[in-house]
Amino acid sequence: MKSCFLLLLMVLRGFTHAQSLSDLSASALSNHLIIVSWPYTNTAFTLEQSSGLAPGSTWQRSTLAPAFSSNTTLFSLSVPATNAVQYLRLARPADLRGIYVYSSDVSQVSSNYAVTLTNALNQPGVDGLVLVIAWSAIEPTNHIFHWTDLDQWMNTAAGLGKKIDLAIPAGINMPAWLFEPPGSGGAGSMPLQFTVSPHQGATSNCISETIAAPWDTNFLTAWNTMLTRLSAHLKTAGTYDSLTLLRLTGINRTTDELRLPAETPDGTGLDCVSNAPAIWQAAGYTPAKLVFGWSNIVSFFQQNFPDKCFSIAIIPDVTNSFPPIDNNGQLITNNIPDPNQPLLLLAGQQFAGQLVVQFNFLMTGQTASQAVVQSAQSYGTLAAYQSNNYYGSSGGGAACGGTPSSPVQCSNDTYLAELQEGIYPLRQMNSLRSQYIEVFPADVLLFTNAIWQAHSELFGAP
Repeated sequence: MKSCFLLLLMVLRGFTHAQSLSDLSASALSNHLIIVSWPYTNTAFTLEQSSGLAPGSTWQRSTLAPAFSSNTTLFSLSVPATNAVQYLRLARPADLRGIYVYSSDVSQVSSNYAVTLTNALNQPGVDGLVLVIAWSAIEPTNHIFHWTDLDQWMNTAAGLGKKIDLAIPAGINMPAWLFEPPGSGGAGSMPLQFTVSPHQGATSNCISETIAAPWDTNFLTAWNTMLTRLSAHLKTAGTYDSLTLLRLTGINRTTDELRLPAETPDGTGLDCVSNAPAIWQAAGYTPAKLVFGWSNIVSFFQQNFPDKCFSIAIIPDVTNSFPPIDNNGQLITNNIPDPNQPLLLLAGQQFAGQLVVQFNFLMTGQTASQAVVQSAQSYGTLAAYQSNNYYGSSGGGAACGGTPSSPVQCSNDTYLAELQEGIYPLRQMNSLRSQYIEVFPADVLLFTNAIWQAHSELFGAP
């Protein structure tokens, strides 16, 4: 009979209790299989394995894929019993915690905004930068890349010792060459044209965009090429190791959030808004095609950044995140299923222990979106939030009440209360904590005490 000897190690690396890794447990399922399991602990992890413990032994990322059970809140995997000795341990890929300053597209910022952003990064309590740069900015011409703006801000953040979450939105930021014929230097993707409105029409603004379908193979090829070149460039530039995590983008509308145009004129009350579901029906949209595109995108990120953590910014509203169309191409009018569910399930399985799911909205006095909590409970993902940006059009940041068209200004206390809604999505008595909170530069400079207090609470014990 074959046997398998496992040494299960816990690696703490000096972090506080809030970031402790679990002990691993092993039990025999049969003479041929051993089950290894460990509980969800609100921290990123990777599973590593080695054939020995002698000095100089190499620990490598395990090819075994843990699964998460929402019933037991345990990660687990099956290890085949063999005569070979195997050693397994949990390791931490990165400490993700902190206050991250969210940038506008750095390829488009003014010199005044650049000063504000730099000053915000220098404030006590700021731990990281969400570095946003459009795909069209780094690849304005097919296979010709402009890295200057990216390099400038990567070096700035790295030089200040800040964590970096890199977000490269597609959607409205898809380059024009993507839709040009291959004979003219393009990729030959089919253009889909929409007019959308932020906040479901609450701002009364209409924005036109041309995007490719997520399952468009020409788009997928171009997206993978960009990620491949990006990874290679960061390694050549010496900033790859400064990258803490990446936003999983590629299926976007006007921001880095995971969504597609789904509005209608009737739903927004704006005649300028296109009938997005009808456009998608004509393009052949189905949820299965969406998952096909997403599975490719997730694999591209994993192939090009195998040692990094990732984040997804979701839209919990089932009626406005994706078009309500079934796999027969028909509109769904009642009992619309959650379109995020299969996407989060797939990404959660592929990036077990390394995936953050966040919602980009917090408001003083309002419970933070429980969709982020449900993702943690269902898929074992980590949690994060972003403050609202109701004053964004005027260069400001968060409001602490009101509406997008009539926001209420914050004080230091009400702003801190807003951030705390995200830090403690199940209140302070529960051990679930957000990994990070994203904030805007103007608020960092206005509410310095709140930023420091929020930073301290993110790093505190549960």
